[in-house]
Amino acid sequence: MSTTVTLPVIKVTVLEDRALVERRGEVTLPAGPQRLRVEGLSPLAVDRSLQISLSGGALVGARVSRVWKEQPKEGLREHRTELGRRVESLEQAARLAEGDVLRLEARLNVATAAQQDVLRSISERTGAGKAELDTWRQNLAAVRAEIASTEEALRQARKREARAQRQLEEAQSAFAQGEQPETKLITSAEMELNHPTGGAVTVGVAYLVPCAVWRPAYRATLRPTEGGEAVTLECEAVVWQRTEEDWKDVEMAFSTARPTLGASPPRLVEDRLYLRDKTQHEKQVVEVSIREETIQTTGEGGAQPTQDMPGLDDGGEPLTLKALHRVTLPSDGAPHRVPLFQFTAPATSELVGTPEHSPLVHRVARFENKGASVLLAGPVDLVRTSGYVGRAQLSFAGLGERVKLGFGSEDTLRIARQVDDKLDTNRLTGRRTRTHFVKLFVSNTGNRAEQIAIEERMPVSEVEAVEIELLKDKTKPAPAKVSQDGIVRFEVHASPRSQQELSFTYTVSSSSKVAGL
Repeated sequence: MSTTVTLPVIKVTVLEDRALVERRGEVTLPAGPQRLRVEGLSPLAVDRSLQISLSGGALVGARVSRVWKEQPKEGLREHRTELGRRVESLEQAARLAEGDVLRLEARLNVATAAQQDVLRSISERTGAGKAELDTWRQNLAAVRAEIASTEEALRQARKREARAQRQLEEAQSAFAQGEQPETKLITSAEMELNHPTGGAVTVGVAYLVPCAVWRPAYRATLRPTEGGEAVTLECEAVVWQRTEEDWKDVEMAFSTARPTLGASPPRLVEDRLYLRDKTQHEKQVVEVSIREETIQTTGEGGAQPTQDMPGLDDGGEPLTLKALHRVTLPSDGAPHRVPLFQFTAPATSELVGTPEHSPLVHRVARFENKGASVLLAGPVDLVRTSGYVGRAQLSFAGLGERVKLGFGSEDTLRIARQVDDKLDTNRLTGRRTRTHFVKLFVSNTGNRAEQIAIEERMPVSEVEAVEIELLKDKTKPAPAKVSQDGIVRFEVHASPRSQQELSFTYTVSSSSKVAGL
């Protein structure tokens, strides 16, 4: 015995590049062994991922089956092509022509019967000795005229019917050769069950489908408060799905797990070390080079995802986030936003300028992650009291970690940068000293005073043969802080409608053995 049912989608867990769909419902089964078919599954369902849960009875076996079925004509009417619409119009014209022929044939039969009645009346009246020549002549003329006109109309109607039937046959032949009836792939989960007593059972079907993906997105709003400032961060999941099944009023969850990412231990290979003496050139020359290096930290530092792990950056630990409410997602491939969580945290903001990259001065806010989850790396829309100010990239940040975001530039502040350098060589020792002169011109065209933090950088030496020194006597004003990574921070007070100059000087000294600078 076979039973066919359709179970609704209850929950969907979207992974990085696929989704786990769960269907569940109650089914009434008779007693004994039988076959249950659950239709409505996505045609993209992965066969080996099928999971069946049953509250009563015994499950003997289960598999995913697919069958092509022709769609009914009424379901294709709005999707007809030009040729299909022509066939439909010719069918209607043929039906009308056939109706005209039947109507005229019935009319001709009536006119012929009327003629027979007139002739029979003439013979009867003549035998009785009552002659009405004028009446008989008028009646016969009227009946014969009606028969003649009806026969002509019937002949024309039959020509129209034959022409419409011929055109219809030609169009149907072209339609049959050029267009095949549309079919639909019906995917179902077939399971063999055995229920000893029969009754209602709860059946659950779970399977994986590709063509579903999600990425985190954020919206950060910086607003002034009574005690200072605050940042409201809203987290959303942007979902795309083209699984050929609509998810209506389902519970959504979003995971960063990668179940298909295989893990294998590293292969052990020989690594031989050799000891040799330095060459004469290596004894006399120290090869150095200048390189750019990104500081790899999380939170405020702004780590970037590595190239061998594209996609979601979850810090290496799988994470699952749940939607705030049930969601309906159609299978249209368009992006849909699903709210996840939001929080408001106290923030401190300052105006920061990095003239080496841009002459603009930006409003930078720092706040703690006070949400219920870590912050995954993703784009963030920036909003202030004046409205939308731009978009930035939010890096991965753990719970309670400090986050730094820039909220647009200030139009009244500009920083111009001028760079010069000078090389001096000691004739006795051959030591080379390159002096870098950096001048910064800070302009404030606004009507209020501003406190600006300016960040410059200087190289950091990793070898003893190269020395780098900040010339404090030629750096004015004195920097507020110099980090171990070479970031020099100046704090400047910019008066309204003013311009001031900053000097930043450092030296790079290397011995005569150093090559590459």
